[in-house]
Amino acid sequence: MLLIGALISFFIFYNINARYLSKNKITVDNTISKSILKVTDELNKINLVIESMGFFFENHDDVSQNLFEQFTNPYLKQLPSIGALEWAPKIDDPKNNETEELVITESDSAGGFVPVVANEVHYPIALLNPLKPLKDAIGYDNYSEENRKSAIDLAIGTKEITFTAPIELVQKNNGVLGFLALKAVQDSSLRRTKGIVAGIYRMDLFVKRTLKNELPIVNITITDSAANEKPLFTNLPLKRHKGENEIIKKLNIGNRTWYMSFIPKQKYIDFPHVLESYLVLLFGLLTTGLLVYVVKKNDDYNDRLEARVLLRTSELEASNKMKENLLREIHHRVKNNLQITSSLMNMQKRKLVSKEAITALSDSQARISAIALTHQKIYQDQDSKAVNLHDYLVDLMEHQKKISASFTYKINCPYISIDLDRAVPLALIISELVTNAVKHAYPDTTKYNELLIDVTEQSGENVLLSIRDNGKGLPEHFNIKEAEGIGFEIIRALCRQISAELTYESNDYGTQFDLAFKNQTQA
Repeated sequence: MLLIGALISFFIFYNINARYLSKNKITVDNTISKSILKVTDELNKINLVIESMGFFFENHDDVSQNLFEQFTNPYLKQLPSIGALEWAPKIDDPKNNETEELVITESDSAGGFVPVVANEVHYPIALLNPLKPLKDAIGYDNYSEENRKSAIDLAIGTKEITFTAPIELVQKNNGVLGFLALKAVQDSSLRRTKGIVAGIYRMDLFVKRTLKNELPIVNITITDSAANEKPLFTNLPLKRHKGENEIIKKLNIGNRTWYMSFIPKQKYIDFPHVLESYLVLLFGLLTTGLLVYVVKKNDDYNDRLEARVLLRTSELEASNKMKENLLREIHHRVKNNLQITSSLMNMQKRKLVSKEAITALSDSQARISAIALTHQKIYQDQDSKAVNLHDYLVDLMEHQKKISASFTYKINCPYISIDLDRAVPLALIISELVTNAVKHAYPDTTKYNELLIDVTEQSGENVLLSIRDNGKGLPEHFNIKEAEGIGFEIIRALCRQISAELTYESNDYGTQFDLAFKNQTQA
């Protein structure tokens, strides 16, 4: 027992820590799912912003910086993950630059801005929000850098929003990467590209603002499928190591494919060593020692108590067996006494001349036989508390066949046990209905006379018993509630006794009695 108690204590200790590990895993899984949803949601929002800006510039030719800021300020306020929004018109020839004050520049190797070398096409930044911290970028030619140029060409060709490969932003960002989401704006009247609108993202700010609640739980690394040499973002303190704890998810971002790598923070991976588990372990070991002492001290008492219980159980089983045998003997004797009574009536019938008296005794004999048959089934069955209805019906019909062989019968009855309180009244009701059908329904014994008995279990404890003959039918003005004769008086009285409802249908082709009652079989 000491070993078992110790094993249980350590098992509980492990389970408590495992539960915390499981909670941590669920937290990490939920964090990963939320991260994917948040990044996707943010990028979907910028799509709406870019579409709105594109529509704005398609319908406005001269847009001032002030008007641009009024239009874009709500977007920047609602979406703090966007670094900036820009408008860059298409300029085919710098010498014919419509925006005369705009100096078109490109970035040199040191990260500064120098005048651009004349090309066929330029897309210089003309409008920018926020302007003050980024004013040096005004005039920067997006078409002078290869990644931006590829994205612009793709946007013009597909007329869809496109995303650039990872790029170094033109302002001094200490080498932090970012990306642009841009759309080509068409001049429908001239059937040419008017310019581009773009959302500028600095990747570290985008992730930290979008996933501020998730970064304390997982380390995240985002890479572009076409630029694996340097990740778009990572918050790993050291060089990333792939392992069993790394989970990689694929994101389709417009024309780009990103891979988000998630590695749980160390505290979400390590064994928790929860204080609660150590307290439970200590308590379990102490309790086990105490239980061993108590169990050892009370072994003798338990053995004596067990012996007494076994003796008492044996006595009760013997007593119950005796009671069951006594009950069967009582039912046997009742059945024998009823058979003796029936035999005495039979002797009396032989001495009678009156047909009415003979009929009365015969009817009484049938009722006594029905009761005797019930008691016979009780003492013959293993279950002395109920009667098998199917077996009883078969025995009853065989008894009727001995009295009158002018009919055949069919019984459709599932296995149903009838409790003793209803068995005798129900037996008498069935016997009366069957006897009545045999005596009155078949005046012509040369025809095919058939009696059908159908029993169905309905909802709950309800049972429906139907007795149908193919005889001549009941008289036209027959009313079961007012029918005279001791047989129907007995039927009505017994129906009231067991709360049964008796209905009937009759025509020239036969009669059907339906008996509905509740069966409360004793356990």
